[in-house]
Amino acid sequence: MKRLGPPRRPGHRRAATTASALLLPLTLTALSGCSDDDGAATPPPVASPAATASGARCVTDAPVPDEGADAAPAATGAYTVSDGAKTASRKKPFKTSQADESAVLASGSGKLTTHDSKVTKSGGTSSVDASGGHGLNAALLARDGGRLDLSGGTFRTKGKGATGVFASGKGSRAELSANEIEAKGASAHGVMASYGGELALRYVQIDTAGAQAAPIAVGPGGGTVTVSGGTMTSAGCGSPGVQTAGEVSLTQTLFDLANSEAFTVEPGGALSLTDVRASAAAGGVVLRGDGETSFTMKDGSIQASDGDIFSVQQAIADVKLTGGAEVKTKDGALLRVRDRGVVTFAADDEKLHGDVIVSDGSAALDLTGSTTLDGRVSGASLSLAEGTTWSVAGDSTVAGLDLGAGAEVSSVIVGNGHAVTYDPGSSPALHGKSYRLTGGGTLRPASS
Repeated sequence: MKRLGPPRRPGHRRAATTASALLLPLTLTALSGCSDDDGAATPPPVASPAATASGARCVTDAPVPDEGADAAPAATGAYTVSDGAKTASRKKPFKTSQADESAVLASGSGKLTTHDSKVTKSGGTSSVDASGGHGLNAALLARDGGRLDLSGGTFRTKGKGATGVFASGKGSRAELSANEIEAKGASAHGVMASYGGELALRYVQIDTAGAQAAPIAVGPGGGTVTVSGGTMTSAGCGSPGVQTAGEVSLTQTLFDLANSEAFTVEPGGALSLTDVRASAAAGGVVLRGDGETSFTMKDGSIQASDGDIFSVQQAIADVKLTGGAEVKTKDGALLRVRDRGVVTFAADDEKLHGDVIVSDGSAALDLTGSTTLDGRVSGASLSLAEGTTWSVAGDSTVAGLDLGAGAEVSSVIVGNGHAVTYDPGSSPALHGKSYRLTGGGTLRPASS
């Protein structure tokens, strides 16, 4: 995968990466295996990547339970700032090999600014839950109001729960620009926020190698992450590019996920993509859990080697696609709903390919502009505006069918010889009638 250079900074002669370079197509890296709890490489599983989307292989773990900020364990750091602002000398090294200890800890009213520093963290956590909830064992930790301003430099970790940069607690914030983060260990994310912490990344490169180690994560209590530019890769099982229970906004960022779905949105999570390109081995976007989730995408692309592009599991999900966003999978559905999931799916001026399958729950698709859908529909409701087209790819059953002003059955549905049945009670505008479809096939009420 092509590496992107950092933005131009004073004193640097290297040219900044252009926006056009950020939009180059991705190619999947070879599966190099998953890391065990100690970070050691183990052979990759042999099951098909498509199994991930169905929950059979390399499942992404749900976040740790929200135990509340009061349950936070004591934090220690080899270098600490708890009061006032400090600026480290350029290229200053920070290092620790102690379990549960951060190389850098900023807390309270403390703020640390670094330039081109080298941070090295080894040693595993004593509690994966505490690491995922409060940043225990992270290389750089901003907690309880602490702040980090990190410009340039490399941050490398090795060990279970050794996340690169973590912001936990309201008022805690870390700003990163042109950094390189490499995390080798199970449950060792690239960056993470929790309990209202904030992260802002600009042209940051993140590589994770362990299982359950997303490059970008937001855990219990939520948080806010904004990302502009950069490249993100993961090799471990269950390590999506983003796993969030908070608000994450991405612009012109590249993702290459060798052994996971592209993105996972947990209850309370909202993920927004603009000009983002993601290539994943096992599915696109998973929205899951007992709660509300949302996903918006403008331009960019998500390409999966296997698995469903959108999977809604139990969640109440809101999905919006605009601006010619490209979503593709080689083997899987466009949208699959199960486990009592509920989704509203809106697409404007999009080209959609794949089946829509509701096995347990409900789905309402609202297609507008020049959107085309090429696929079979089972159990979902469809709203087709004038100018849209549904090209039926197999015998289909819709829970409800609504045609917008000016739209007619003959102009918006191409039957391709297939039969489509609809629920007359949920489709009053069709008056319970049967219709011949353009290209062959019929549209008829389910009772006939």
